[in-house]
Amino acid sequence: MTTITVPNDYGYVLGVLILTGIVNQYQGFLVGSERRRANVAYPAAYASNKEAETDIAKYRFNCAQRAHQNYLENLPTMIVTAAIGGLTYPVASAALGALWLAGRVVYAKGYIASTIEQKGSGRYKGVWYILGQLGLLGTAGSTKMMRKKKKKKKKKKKKKKRRNKTSR
Repeated sequence: MTTITVPNDYGYVLGVLILTGIVNQYQGFLVGSERRRANVAYPAAYASNKEAETDIAKYRFNCAQRAHQNYLENLPTMIVTAAIGGLTYPVASAALGALWLAGRVVYAKGYIASTIEQKGSGRYKGVWYILGQLGLLGTAGSTKMMRKKKKKKKKKKKKKKRRNKTSR
């Protein structure tokens, strides 16, 4: 049977994971605001390319929608890696998750503020969210390695105990 030990500081990780929902709602709000400004009716997910090429409001609505969609595309990786990495590195994983979230907000705001001529390049202002994502991939990956090392140590201790018992 496998047991998972949750460290005392894991609450920081849970706090960051809760913040992902708040950032999701915030980005949804941005999409809704831009939708109203652009007068894009539901159920259309985007304004047409032709409309967006000539109307800045429709262009920015498309940018807001795309930024939110990109957030949702990357969110599962962030959640899984923060949850796993936090088992061994709770404070580092929470800090990296917070960095990721801050970067995602700046990414969305920059993307939305882009002009048609900039072709969405404002999103690069927040591209540093990748540092948080790569860091979380690292903490999650090394958590697995740390657990393997701990298992090997336990096996060695058991063997040592057996040897000590048989040598008596």
